[in-house]
Amino acid sequence: MEKRIIPELKVGLALALFLLFGIAQAATPPSSPPTAAASEEAVVITGWLQVEGLTMKDVIVEVEVNGTTRIAPVSETGRFTVELPANAEVLLRFEKPGHLSKVVSVDTRYAGDGKGGQKKRHVKFGVIMELERWMGGLTYAGPVGSIGFDQGGGCLAVEHDRTMVPAEQRRPMVF
Repeated sequence: MEKRIIPELKVGLALALFLLFGIAQAATPPSSPPTAAASEEAVVITGWLQVEGLTMKDVIVEVEVNGTTRIAPVSETGRFTVELPANAEVLLRFEKPGHLSKVVSVDTRYAGDGKGGQKKRHVKFGVIMELERWMGGLTYAGPVGSIGFDQGGGCLAVEHDRTMVPAEQRRPMVF
C-alpha cells in the first residue's frame, strides 16, 4: 500500500507544481511593446561572431550611439541583436582577448528613405575574429566595414576596408 501512495503522491506534486508555474506565468504582466514611432524608424542589427575555440564568455560587443557607449549581450552561439535609432552614427566594436579588435560603423540617417523605409529595417551580418598571433604584428587601420543607407532611396550601402597597419608595440612595465 505504501508503494502505491508514493507514485500517486509524486504525480500529485508534479501536477501542483505545473499548475503553480502556469498561474505565476499568467500573473506576470507582459512587457510593454516599443512605441510605434521608435520601432518603425529603428534599424535592427543582428550579427554572428566567429572566434577561435567558439567560446563567447569573454567577447565584448560595444555599441557607441552618438557618443554614448553600452555593451550588447552576446549569446553562447555568438549572436547579438541591437536596435539603433534613426538618424544616428553608431560604432560597433568587437573585442576578445587574444584576437584583433574590429570596428564596424553604421549610419542610420537615410534608413527611412524609399520603399524600404516604410518598415523597420533589419540588417544581418557576420564577424570573424582573427587571432593576434597569426596576424604578424598587424592590426586594422580603422573600421573594417561601413553600413549605411543611400539618400533618397534608402538602399543598403556596405563598404569593406581590410587595410592593416603595424600594431603599437607595448613597452614592458618597469617596477
